[in-house]
Amino acid sequence: MLVLRSGVVSATRYLVQDNAQDKRRHPRFSVEGLQGTVMFTTPVEIVNMSMGGAAVRADMRLNIGREYSLRLEVESQGLSVKGLVVWSTLSGIRRNDRGESVSQYSAGLKFKDVISDQLEQLLGFIDTNKVNPEKRLAGLRFRVHTPGRAMLDTAQGYEVLLMSLSGMLIRTEQDLALDGVHQMEIIPAGEVPIRFTGRVASTIEVQEDGPASHEIGIEFVEMSANDRARLDAFVAMLAAQH
Repeated sequence: MLVLRSGVVSATRYLVQDNAQDKRRHPRFSVEGLQGTVMFTTPVEIVNMSMGGAAVRADMRLNIGREYSLRLEVESQGLSVKGLVVWSTLSGIRRNDRGESVSQYSAGLKFKDVISDQLEQLLGFIDTNKVNPEKRLAGLRFRVHTPGRAMLDTAQGYEVLLMSLSGMLIRTEQDLALDGVHQMEIIPAGEVPIRFTGRVASTIEVQEDGPASHEIGIEFVEMSANDRARLDAFVAMLAAQH
Protein backbone atom coordinates (compact mmCIF):
# COMPACT_ATOMS: atom_id res chain seq x y z
CA MET A 1 0.00 0.00 0.00
CA LEU A 2 1.20 3.50 -0.81
CA VAL A 3 1.15 5.90 2.14
CA LEU A 4 1.61 9.64 1.85
CA ARG A 5 3.99 11.10 4.41
CA SER A 6 2.62 13.73 6.72
CA GLY A 7 4.36 16.92 7.69
CA VAL A 8 6.45 19.41 5.77
CA VAL A 9 9.19 18.15 3.46
CA SER A 10 12.31 20.26 4.03
CA ALA A 11 13.90 22.19 1.19
CA THR A 12 17.05 20.09 1.44
CA ARG A 13 15.04 17.07 0.30
CA TYR A 14 14.04 18.83 -2.92
CA LEU A 15 16.94 17.50 -4.94
CA VAL A 16 15.37 17.04 -8.36
CA GLN A 17 16.48 20.02 -10.40
CA ASP A 18 13.67 21.80 -12.27
CA ASN A 19 13.36 25.39 -13.39
CA ALA A 20 10.89 27.71 -11.69
CA GLN A 21 8.19 27.05 -14.27
CA ASP A 22 8.54 23.28 -13.82
CA LYS A 23 8.22 23.69 -10.06
CA ARG A 24 4.90 25.48 -10.51
CA ARG A 25 3.62 22.99 -13.07
CA HIS A 26 4.92 19.82 -11.40
CA PRO A 27 4.36 19.72 -7.64
CA ARG A 28 6.14 16.93 -5.77
CA PHE A 29 4.32 14.45 -3.59
CA SER A 30 5.83 12.55 -0.70
CA VAL A 31 5.13 8.82 -0.80
CA GLU A 32 5.97 5.62 1.04
CA GLY A 33 5.89 2.01 -0.10
CA LEU A 34 7.00 2.63 -3.68
CA GLN A 35 10.06 0.74 -4.86
CA GLY A 36 12.06 0.66 -8.09
CA THR A 37 15.24 -0.53 -9.72
CA VAL A 38 18.04 1.19 -11.59
CA MET A 39 20.36 -0.56 -14.02
CA PHE A 40 23.98 0.53 -14.04
CA THR A 41 27.27 -0.68 -15.42
CA THR A 42 30.67 -0.35 -13.78
CA PRO A 43 34.10 -1.36 -15.08
CA VAL A 44 35.92 -4.00 -13.04
CA GLU A 45 39.42 -5.39 -12.98
CA ILE A 46 39.64 -9.17 -12.97
CA VAL A 47 42.34 -10.22 -10.54
CA ASN A 48 42.15 -13.93 -11.30
CA MET A 49 39.74 -16.31 -12.96
CA SER A 50 38.91 -19.98 -13.32
CA MET A 51 36.14 -21.85 -15.08
CA GLY A 52 34.12 -21.69 -11.86
CA GLY A 53 34.48 -18.07 -10.90
CA ALA A 54 36.56 -14.90 -10.65
CA ALA A 55 38.04 -12.45 -8.18
CA VAL A 56 37.36 -8.86 -9.22
CA ARG A 57 38.26 -5.36 -8.05
CA ALA A 58 35.84 -2.44 -8.44
CA ASP A 59 35.02 1.06 -7.18
CA MET A 60 31.73 -0.18 -5.72
CA ARG A 61 30.88 -2.60 -2.94
CA LEU A 62 29.48 -5.92 -4.14
CA ASN A 63 27.01 -7.42 -1.70
CA ILE A 64 27.55 -10.99 -0.51
CA GLY A 65 24.79 -13.31 -1.72
CA ARG A 66 23.78 -10.98 -4.56
CA GLU A 67 23.89 -11.95 -8.22
CA TYR A 68 25.60 -9.77 -10.83
CA SER A 69 26.15 -10.10 -14.56
CA LEU A 70 29.82 -10.04 -15.63
CA ARG A 71 30.35 -8.94 -19.24
CA LEU A 72 33.62 -9.85 -20.93
CA GLU A 73 35.00 -8.86 -24.32
CA VAL A 74 35.97 -12.07 -26.10
CA GLU A 75 37.41 -11.73 -29.61
CA SER A 76 35.42 -8.53 -30.21
CA GLN A 77 32.26 -10.27 -29.02
CA GLY A 78 30.42 -9.94 -25.74
CA LEU A 79 30.21 -12.77 -23.24
CA SER A 80 27.92 -12.38 -20.25
CA VAL A 81 27.95 -14.78 -17.29
CA LYS A 82 26.03 -14.64 -14.03
CA GLY A 83 28.08 -14.55 -10.85
CA LEU A 84 27.06 -14.92 -7.21
CA VAL A 85 29.14 -12.90 -4.72
CA VAL A 86 30.62 -15.31 -2.17
CA TRP A 87 32.98 -12.84 -0.44
CA SER A 88 33.48 -9.08 -0.51
CA THR A 89 35.85 -6.70 1.26
CA LEU A 90 37.22 -3.16 1.20
CA SER A 91 40.67 -3.59 -0.31
CA GLY A 92 42.16 -0.11 -0.60
CA ILE A 93 41.97 3.50 -1.77
CA ARG A 94 42.92 4.89 -5.17
CA ARG A 95 42.95 8.31 -6.86
CA ASN A 96 40.52 8.87 -9.72
CA ASP A 97 41.07 11.10 -12.78
CA ARG A 98 40.05 14.18 -10.75
CA GLY A 99 42.50 13.38 -7.96
CA GLU A 100 39.75 12.35 -5.56
CA SER A 101 40.14 9.44 -3.15
CA VAL A 102 37.98 6.50 -4.18
CA SER A 103 37.42 3.33 -2.16
CA GLN A 104 38.22 0.07 -3.92
CA TYR A 105 36.52 -3.21 -3.16
CA SER A 106 37.48 -6.78 -3.97
CA ALA A 107 34.97 -9.60 -4.34
CA GLY A 108 34.76 -13.23 -5.34
CA LEU A 109 32.16 -14.34 -7.89
CA LYS A 110 30.97 -17.89 -8.35
CA PHE A 111 29.68 -18.41 -11.87
CA LYS A 112 26.12 -19.71 -12.26
CA ASP A 113 24.28 -21.49 -15.06
CA VAL A 114 27.21 -21.43 -17.49
CA ILE A 115 26.34 -23.32 -20.68
CA SER A 116 28.77 -25.15 -22.97
CA ASP A 117 29.17 -22.30 -25.48
CA GLN A 118 29.97 -19.90 -22.64
CA LEU A 119 32.54 -22.34 -21.22
CA GLU A 120 34.34 -22.36 -24.55
CA GLN A 121 34.33 -18.56 -24.65
CA LEU A 122 35.56 -18.41 -21.05
CA LEU A 123 38.46 -20.67 -21.94
CA GLY A 124 39.33 -18.37 -24.83
CA PHE A 125 39.12 -15.28 -22.61
CA ILE A 126 41.38 -16.81 -19.94
CA ASP A 127 43.87 -18.05 -22.51
CA THR A 128 44.08 -14.63 -24.16
CA ASN A 129 44.46 -12.64 -20.94
CA LYS A 130 46.25 -14.99 -18.54
CA VAL A 131 49.48 -13.92 -16.86
CA ASN A 132 50.35 -17.09 -14.96
CA PRO A 133 48.43 -19.87 -13.19
CA GLU A 134 47.82 -20.01 -9.47
CA LYS A 135 47.30 -23.46 -7.96
CA ARG A 136 44.06 -23.74 -5.97
CA LEU A 137 42.22 -26.65 -4.38
CA ALA A 138 39.41 -26.35 -6.90
CA GLY A 139 41.84 -26.49 -9.82
CA LEU A 140 43.75 -23.92 -11.81
CA ARG A 141 42.97 -20.27 -11.27
CA PHE A 142 44.72 -17.84 -13.62
CA ARG A 143 45.83 -14.33 -12.90
CA VAL A 144 44.63 -12.24 -15.83
CA HIS A 145 45.13 -8.71 -17.16
CA THR A 146 41.89 -7.20 -18.48
CA PRO A 147 42.04 -3.39 -18.83
CA GLY A 148 38.77 -2.15 -20.30
CA ARG A 149 37.54 -5.66 -21.08
CA ALA A 150 35.29 -6.48 -18.12
CA MET A 151 32.09 -4.80 -16.88
CA LEU A 152 29.53 -5.59 -14.19
CA ASP A 153 25.83 -5.06 -14.85
CA THR A 154 23.46 -4.95 -11.92
CA ALA A 155 19.97 -3.85 -10.95
CA GLN A 156 20.05 -1.77 -7.76
CA GLY A 157 16.85 -1.42 -5.77
CA TYR A 158 15.71 1.95 -4.43
CA GLU A 159 12.92 3.56 -2.44
CA VAL A 160 10.99 6.50 -3.89
CA LEU A 161 10.68 9.42 -1.46
CA LEU A 162 9.21 12.17 -3.65
CA MET A 163 7.44 11.96 -7.00
CA SER A 164 6.42 14.51 -9.65
CA LEU A 165 5.66 14.47 -13.36
CA SER A 166 9.22 15.58 -14.16
CA GLY A 167 11.29 13.52 -11.74
CA MET A 168 11.64 11.94 -8.34
CA LEU A 169 13.83 11.72 -5.26
CA ILE A 170 15.03 8.23 -4.37
CA ARG A 171 17.05 6.61 -1.59
CA THR A 172 19.50 3.82 -2.39
CA GLU A 173 22.61 2.19 -0.94
CA GLN A 174 24.62 2.66 -4.13
CA ASP A 175 25.64 6.17 -5.14
CA LEU A 176 25.14 7.18 -8.78
CA ALA A 177 27.38 9.58 -10.68
CA LEU A 178 26.03 13.07 -11.29
CA ASP A 179 24.58 13.47 -14.82
CA GLY A 180 24.71 9.72 -15.35
CA VAL A 181 21.89 8.28 -17.48
CA HIS A 182 20.35 4.94 -16.49
CA GLN A 183 17.57 2.58 -17.46
CA MET A 184 15.15 2.59 -14.54
CA GLU A 185 11.73 1.46 -13.43
CA ILE A 186 9.28 2.12 -10.65
CA ILE A 187 7.07 -0.71 -9.47
CA PRO A 188 3.58 0.23 -8.25
CA ALA A 189 2.22 -2.57 -6.06
CA GLY A 190 0.46 -5.22 -8.13
CA GLU A 191 1.16 -3.47 -11.44
CA VAL A 192 3.55 -3.80 -14.36
CA PRO A 193 6.69 -1.67 -13.80
CA ILE A 194 6.81 1.80 -15.35
CA ARG A 195 10.07 1.89 -17.32
CA PHE A 196 12.02 4.98 -18.36
CA THR A 197 15.44 6.56 -18.83
CA GLY A 198 16.49 8.75 -15.93
CA ARG A 199 19.29 11.30 -15.46
CA VAL A 200 21.01 11.83 -12.10
CA ALA A 201 20.32 15.49 -11.30
CA SER A 202 21.70 15.55 -7.74
CA THR A 203 23.08 13.26 -5.06
CA ILE A 204 23.80 13.53 -1.35
CA GLU A 205 25.06 11.03 1.20
CA VAL A 206 22.83 10.45 4.22
CA GLN A 207 24.46 9.11 7.37
CA GLU A 208 21.99 7.56 9.78
CA ASP A 209 22.11 4.45 11.94
CA GLY A 210 23.83 1.68 10.00
CA PRO A 211 25.47 1.95 6.57
CA ALA A 212 25.32 5.25 4.69
CA SER A 213 22.66 5.68 2.03
CA HIS A 214 22.24 8.18 -0.79
CA GLU A 215 19.34 10.45 -1.67
CA ILE A 216 19.41 11.00 -5.41
CA GLY A 217 17.39 13.35 -7.57
CA ILE A 218 16.31 11.76 -10.86
CA GLU A 219 15.01 13.63 -13.91
CA PHE A 220 12.74 11.68 -16.27
CA VAL A 221 14.45 11.85 -19.67
CA GLU A 222 12.64 9.39 -21.90
CA MET A 223 9.78 6.90 -21.66
CA SER A 224 7.25 5.31 -23.97
CA ALA A 225 3.84 6.90 -24.52
CA ASN A 226 2.20 4.07 -22.59
CA ASP A 227 4.54 4.42 -19.61
CA ARG A 228 4.12 8.22 -19.67
CA ALA A 229 0.34 7.82 -19.52
CA ARG A 230 0.63 5.40 -16.59
CA LEU A 231 3.03 7.73 -14.77
CA ASP A 232 0.63 10.66 -15.28
CA ALA A 233 -2.21 8.59 -13.85
CA PHE A 234 -0.09 7.53 -10.90
CA VAL A 235 0.92 11.09 -10.03
CA ALA A 236 -2.72 12.21 -10.44
CA MET A 237 -3.69 9.56 -7.89
CA LEU A 238 -1.08 10.94 -5.46
CA ALA A 239 -2.40 14.47 -6.03
CA ALA A 240 -5.94 13.35 -5.24
CA GLN A 241 -4.75 11.82 -1.95
CA HIS A 242 -2.68 14.78 -0.90
